[in-house]
Amino acid sequence: MIPAESQGATATQKRPGGSDLIDLLVFLVPCLEFFQIKAIGVLFGPELLLLVILIFLAFRMRIRINTRSGKTFMILCSLWLVAQCVTDILRHSAFRDYARGWSNIGMTLGNFAVLYTLLYGRPRRLIFYGWGLVVGGLLSFLISPDIYAASDPWKFGIGFPVTLATFLFVSRSTCRSSLQIALSLTIGVINIGLGDRSVGGVCLVTALYLFVSRTMARKTAESPKLKAKWMLAFAALIIIGFAGVLWAYQFAASAGVLGEDARVKYENQSSGRYGILLGGRVEMLGYLPAIYDSPIFGHGSWAKDPTYLIAEHQALALMGYSTADEVSPEDFEEGLIPTHSYLFGAWVDAGVLGAIFWAWVFVLDAKTLMRVYPPTTVLLPVMSYIGFELLWDVVFSPYGAEVRIIFPFYIVMLMTCSDMMPSKAAMVMIGGAKQRPAQATV
Repeated sequence: MIPAESQGATATQKRPGGSDLIDLLVFLVPCLEFFQIKAIGVLFGPELLLLVILIFLAFRMRIRINTRSGKTFMILCSLWLVAQCVTDILRHSAFRDYARGWSNIGMTLGNFAVLYTLLYGRPRRLIFYGWGLVVGGLLSFLISPDIYAASDPWKFGIGFPVTLATFLFVSRSTCRSSLQIALSLTIGVINIGLGDRSVGGVCLVTALYLFVSRTMARKTAESPKLKAKWMLAFAALIIIGFAGVLWAYQFAASAGVLGEDARVKYENQSSGRYGILLGGRVEMLGYLPAIYDSPIFGHGSWAKDPTYLIAEHQALALMGYSTADEVSPEDFEEGLIPTHSYLFGAWVDAGVLGAIFWAWVFVLDAKTLMRVYPPTTVLLPVMSYIGFELLWDVVFSPYGAEVRIIFPFYIVMLMTCSDMMPSKAAMVMIGGAKQRPAQATV
């Protein structure tokens, strides 16, 4: 439980000057996303600053991870790193590959330790860091866009900061529930219309969650968790919501409402025996055989074996997908095992301990979303969006690059909201009464 500060104190009295400077630092850290160092891999500006802060905090012995969820994260992520190291030694991975693989996990571990110490239990700082991600994402798109952002500026450029900004905006204490739901629906439709169907679906499901959560909060105010009947009803609504989003996208794309590119893409991905459910995520045809062949120890960092890439496209051809031959000679030559998933990518690269870490993250996320929070909980809209986005990403998105500065923020946000007692969560007010975590102040 996170005790609340006295409501009678003013914001100035509760936050000394040093705390205000840390608030500013928390905002500035993710703003540096545009600064990148490209050597073996890519190191982002926020990671450099977080590394400096980590060394400073470690030297001052100020790193505080005192909750069960925080300690579990550190233990399981460390085991993931150890498993990756052991796997790379056994597989004789190339230096370039294991250097990126080890740093990918190591930076995740270090970034989490810093952000947990600075942000956990502090809604004000969580909001500041979120707005820093918005500014950093926009600056990165304007100053140092990658090749994907050039080809699809919304999905790989400004879509993420605009969507996150929307949910941060509706997380203000003065924002009505109706406006929160309306803007969640609006940004969802915008994302789908501009080609980012997964994020659009997440936004629409978030809107449904906010509506159901407000209703459940009134009906189950005496309990911090949903009663069994409401839990079943909530699960059914979420399933119906996802199914509705999928149906709406299929109808709009096939009818050409979303544009010619979306129509062609939909037709290609739905051309086979199992439709878009498989055609939209064909990587599983490659990574599932790879996991089956080596379930305990992985195939190494940035695992390469053209056998599995060939198996994927042969399976697509057998099931009648028109995209079966859409692979370049360069891809075959590199032979990177396709994963496109936090969980399954870690399993392929590091083995079962990598999968265990991400499975735990998935369960923690789901449990957090299955709580009923008071309607006055300011963080609820942004936490809901983050929760559903992370559920999707764990299964269907690749891990790495700027995600290393986003994912630790997501998990600290979820841990903060999960550990708040509902009676205390209602007192969270940005710029007003503030929660203080049960740990040393930084």
